Amino acid sequence: MRTLSLLILSTLLVTGCGSGGGSDDGAATGGDSNSGSGTVISGDGSSGSNNGGSSDNGGNSGNNGGDSGSNGDPQSGDFADQMLAAVNAARAQARDCGGQMMPAVPALTWDYSLEQAAFVHSSNMANYNFFSHTGLNGDQPSDRVSDQGYSWSTVGENIAAGQKDLASVMDSWLKSPGHCKNIMSANYTQMGASSVTNSSAQYSIYWTQVFARPR
Repeated sequence: MRTLSLLILSTLLVTGCGSGGGSDDGAATGGDSNSGSGTVISGDGSSGSNNGGSSDNGGNSGNNGGDSGSNGDPQSGDFADQMLAAVNAARAQARDCGGQMMPAVPALTWDYSLEQAAFVHSSNMANYNFFSHTGLNGDQPSDRVSDQGYSWSTVGENIAAGQKDLASVMDSWLKSPGHCKNIMSANYTQMGASSVTNSSAQYSIYWTQVFARPR
């Protein structure tokens, strides 16, 4: 399956990868979308200090009801467990992210507000057939996290489309320097993620990982 342009968005922390399967040392500043067919990955929307007016809801909160899946229905906890285990397994050992050695870092914890932010974005991408860090109303990853009432100090996002299972999408992210650095970053202490499927959309399945550290 043809891999399309690899876009890494960076507003502060992560330098991105570029187009056509090659590398581009310049960081993208916009939420460019991909077109065509095949498998695509894009991330990160990193943000630094929180200057906005989000409410205090840091820490691990479980009141959003679990992960939501292919049809917008509640998904079993297996997805969260498997995604968190895969990310923490990656973080448990030093890793080469595009030529930069990243040391092993502490495990993340799951946060349901971050999961909901991921679900909102995956749902919108699947249901409105687009692929970008920029949301329908122009919002960015940090906006979506704030909308869930999570008071953050740092936020990052990885997105992907077309990978059929968790193992495939993790493999794609870890082979991409910017995504790999997000997964391995010691700046983050919590995460949430979601995948949403819509067979009518261009890539059928849309993945989002959201990373954060609460204030």
